[in-house]
Amino acid sequence: MVRQKRIGGQYYYEYMANGKRYTGTCEGCTTLRAALAYEKRMRDRVAAYAEETAVDRLVERRRREITGHDGIALAEAFELSLQKPHRRAASTKAVEQKRSIWADFCDFMAEKHPEATDLAAVTPTFAEEYVGLVRTSGRFQKVVTYQRGRRTVTTSAASGAPSNRTATLFQTTCAEVFKLLARDAGIAENPFAGIAKPPKSEEPREAFTPEELRLIYDHLDSFTKPLFMVAIMTALREGDICTLRWREIDFGTRTIRRIMNKTGRLVEIPIADRLLDYLKEQYTQTGDGEYVFPGHAEMYRRNRTGVSVRIKQFLEDLGIETTRIPAGRTRAVSVKDLHSCRHTFCYLAGMYGIPLAVVQSIVGHMSPSLTAHYAAHATLEDKRRGIEAMPEFIAAPTPPAPMIEEDAERAALLRKFAALPTKELTRLLKLAKP
Repeated sequence: MVRQKRIGGQYYYEYMANGKRYTGTCEGCTTLRAALAYEKRMRDRVAAYAEETAVDRLVERRRREITGHDGIALAEAFELSLQKPHRRAASTKAVEQKRSIWADFCDFMAEKHPEATDLAAVTPTFAEEYVGLVRTSGRFQKVVTYQRGRRTVTTSAASGAPSNRTATLFQTTCAEVFKLLARDAGIAENPFAGIAKPPKSEEPREAFTPEELRLIYDHLDSFTKPLFMVAIMTALREGDICTLRWREIDFGTRTIRRIMNKTGRLVEIPIADRLLDYLKEQYTQTGDGEYVFPGHAEMYRRNRTGVSVRIKQFLEDLGIETTRIPAGRTRAVSVKDLHSCRHTFCYLAGMYGIPLAVVQSIVGHMSPSLTAHYAAHATLEDKRRGIEAMPEFIAAPTPPAPMIEEDAERAALLRKFAALPTKELTRLLKLAKP
């Protein structure tokens, strides 16, 4: 029903729908025809909303029938996701990192969209909003509280845009929770699935130069020596060195066999002579315990970042630059630390001609940056010598000139000489001396 007020001539509507009375002003209407059209639009809008609400109720009822519960609360989702089968078991550090990320997403939802309290209520729009925030300014909750052993630690998160790698970790962590719980939560579409990931444009770790290596070895102390000795000769990561166990070292075969903390892969690493002597010396001091370096193992368990901090401080005290601010970023990233020993190992392996497949089996995983360091020894001069050493037919297809008779006789004598036993060669050399 549409009526017009006597004073002012304003039109207003009044009607009943689904047992509810609706009234209002026909905004902008100056004729009865316009007022009737306005009323119809309002009726259609209410009808569409009622239909949408009915569908939502149907979906919700169906979801409850399938899953057997009313939904999964955001606050409970992460712990429930840990109970689902995973392709590979994550380390304790990785789980804690992901738990912190999910808590940050929950804080974001609680403040920005408090009406959405369970997984099914999170829309792609909400997910895009959170991912956009993380990429531009980092985590939503700038004050982070976590447990370190028995202590509760409160710290401030870094401000500014994070690295693409960090932003991707936030996005993939949230997407993983929704993926693992999709069936239980009755979710047809993962809200994070359609969001494009940022490119992998990280500032790579750098290998130590020969001058830096000499500087490091000249100043090693009781804390840094075990880490650098093992890292440069095995390419093991910081955590794998700190938690290296005696049962993983076979002195008989001179081999380290360890399942890597990060990848869960078994690696077999030959022990070089110098490292063998050092490990034997260490065995006389700690061989009756579990860990090769018990002090480092204890520190790594209590405060693993403390190990990295001490290494960085050691390098900076030597004048070695450890961080750099990439172009277009506000945060400094690490370019040289103990992990750089892995890159140095790959560089030296390439320099001494160790096959790439062998290097891969030792380091356990060859990222593009590690592979690049393996090939980095091939300088322009190396390439020039290599080209010059190639068979002549590659550079000039004309056959080489035949050897003259004297050269042929000399070549035959050299082959016979090379085939003699060592003792006979020694005897002949003594006879040849004037």
